[in-house]
Amino acid sequence: MKILVVDDDRIARKVLRAFLEDAHYQVQTVDDGKQAIEALAAEDAAPIVILDWVMPGMSGPEVCTRLRQSRLRIRPYVLMLSAKTDKNEIVAGLDAGADDFLSKPFNLAELLARLRVAERMVEYEIDLSKKVAEFECLVQRHQLLGELIAASPQNAPGQAPTTASTDGTHELIPAEKLASLVTGALEQFGLGPVVIEQPDTPPPPYRIAYAAWTAIISVEEQIWIDLMIEAEPATVAQLIEKTLHCRAKATLPKQSFLAEALTIISSALRTELCQRTCDTLMPFLSQGIYLERHIARPPIPEDIKPLHLDLGGHRIRLTAIEQHTPQRRKASNQLRLLDVLAAAYPPPHVNEIPLLNRGAILNDRYIEKLTTFAEATSEQHPIPVFVPTPLAVFFNHGGTG
Repeated sequence: MKILVVDDDRIARKVLRAFLEDAHYQVQTVDDGKQAIEALAAEDAAPIVILDWVMPGMSGPEVCTRLRQSRLRIRPYVLMLSAKTDKNEIVAGLDAGADDFLSKPFNLAELLARLRVAERMVEYEIDLSKKVAEFECLVQRHQLLGELIAASPQNAPGQAPTTASTDGTHELIPAEKLASLVTGALEQFGLGPVVIEQPDTPPPPYRIAYAAWTAIISVEEQIWIDLMIEAEPATVAQLIEKTLHCRAKATLPKQSFLAEALTIISSALRTELCQRTCDTLMPFLSQGIYLERHIARPPIPEDIKPLHLDLGGHRIRLTAIEQHTPQRRKASNQLRLLDVLAAAYPPPHVNEIPLLNRGAILNDRYIEKLTTFAEATSEQHPIPVFVPTPLAVFFNHGGTG
C-alpha cells in the first residue's frame, strides 16, 4: 500500500522511507503541507499519510483541516507525529482531522501496528466506496429499465414462449428458437421491429462498440450460456432516442442501455428454460463495457456465429455461447474469484443456516468466510462450484480478462 510521508526534516524523511520500504510499503515523501495537499489531490494519491505536526508554512493540523474540507475520492487516513505531549494539544490535532496520533520518539514496532490498523480502515473505506458506486449504478439502471417498460407498446403484450421439445441435439436452445425468443423479447419492449439478418458474408466484428454480457447456468445439464450483445456507439444513441423518445443523456452510460436490453433477452431465455423445467441460475447482473477491439478482444471461439439483428434500421449483434461446465467440488483453498456456488454451503446436514446461498459469486470476502468455516470444522466438506467461463472473466475484470 502507498504511504505519503510529510516532514520538513530531511533525515526524518530518509529514515522513515527506509523503514517503510523494508516493511514493503510504497513510499512518497514531501517536505511541506502545500506539497502534501497537491499530492493527495492526485489520481494515484496515497491512502495513508504520516504527517509531522510542526512544519513551516502550514502545520500538520492545518493540513488536516484542508484535507477534510476537500472533496477527495478516498479520504486519506492521517497518522500525525509530534513531540508534543500536552493532552489538550493532542486533542486539538485529532479534532482537526487526524485519525491517530503518535508521540516522538516512537517505537517502530508500534508504528507498524498502527499502520496495519490504518490499512484495515482504508480497505474498509475503499470497499464501502465501491458498494456505494455499485448501488448508484443499480439505481440508475433500475430507472432506465422502468423507462424502457413505460415506453414499451401497451397494446402488444408479449406471448409466453412455447415449450420446445427435446430434439436430440446438444444445444440447450437451438439457433432458431434463440432467434424467435430474442425477436419477441425486443419487440415487446419497443425495440423492434426486429429482423434476423443472414448475410452471405458476415461483416467483421465492430472495431469500437458498446457491449453487454450476462450468463445463464442450467444446473442439471451443467451448461453455461454466455450472452453478449454489441452495437456501435451511434446505433446505441439512436436506439435510446427511438425507444425513450428523447436524446441520449450525457449522464446515461450507453452500455447501461444495452445491459438492460440484454436483461430483457436473458429473462425471456430463462423463462423458456424454466418452462422446460430446467433448473437455472442467473447469478450475474448484466453488465456493459466500452469495447475497443484493438486493445481488448472478447474471448469468443472462432466457430461461434452471432445473430445479426436489424431493429428498424439499427443493427446490433447477439452472441450466445453454450458450453458444458461440469460442477466441481473444491476445497476452500482451491476456490477462486468468480466461482459460482452450485448449492448452498454448508449443506443442511452440517449447518441449518447456510453461510452462502446457491448462486453466490465468490469474492475475496466470501472466500475468506468459507476458509474460516473450513478451518473451524474438523470435517472437510467439498464446496460445489461452477467455474467462470473466459467471457465471464473478461467482463468482470472490465474487459481485460
